Amino acid sequence: MSFLQLTTGSHFLIVSDMEGILLVNKPKGPTSFQIIKLLRRISGEKKIGHTGTIDPDARGLLLVVFGRATKTVRFLQELRKEYIAKILLGVSTETDDISGRVISKQDISPIPIDTLRITLKTFEGNIRQVPPKFSAVKIKGERAYSLARRGEDFILKEKNVTIHRIEIIYYSHPYLKILVECSKGTYIRAIARDIGKMLGTCATLFSLLRSSIGKWTLRESLNINDIMDRRLIKKQIIPVGEVIRFLPQTLISNLKLKEGFLV
Repeated sequence: MSFLQLTTGSHFLIVSDMEGILLVNKPKGPTSFQIIKLLRRISGEKKIGHTGTIDPDARGLLLVVFGRATKTVRFLQELRKEYIAKILLGVSTETDDISGRVISKQDISPIPIDTLRITLKTFEGNIRQVPPKFSAVKIKGERAYSLARRGEDFILKEKNVTIHRIEIIYYSHPYLKILVECSKGTYIRAIARDIGKMLGTCATLFSLLRSSIGKWTLRESLNINDIMDRRLIKKQIIPVGEVIRFLPQTLISNLKLKEGFLV
């Protein structure tokens, strides 16, 4: 049975007793919403969401929230995210990743590793970033990717993001693999694109893995087969109280609590 069939079948007759967050290892292919739809069927919980989308062609850690834990979403979104990105140098696509139509190719010589390190260093700290045209950014109420698919011409505004850490994992020309620790709203596709520009060429994102969010890592997550087992989901859900304890104090002070519980 395909993933699409699993997410579009009849609803399970289950009364939910789940509350907290679940760490899910989203595979390449399904959208984040399809994962939520599947978990809604299996768990029986109607009040369910996530703390940040992963592109369909990317994989990695997805924090899924159940019940009252949905009230923590805007706080969990503030946590730092870590990604492992593989970049293809000398190629440019319309989507800024390998799934898009190739619009430019350049023959480039191997780049000295010191040049790469210096280039990456310029991305650290608070930066201004232009999102990819194929993104969920809204322009006059419409998603940018919808305008881009229709071939419409438009300009996206720069946005402030923070790159806490960016470093080389390995370089095997023309592929550059990097680790990025960043704030919410950061487009790794845009970082790949802009690294190419800084190097005097072009580049696109070849693959992407979200490896951690805050203190939670991919190693602790359930894979797509695991989440088919309701008992395993219930066993692995992190209680709301534990989630709150790991939030920064500045965020906890904004949560509505009554005798230590979310209200």
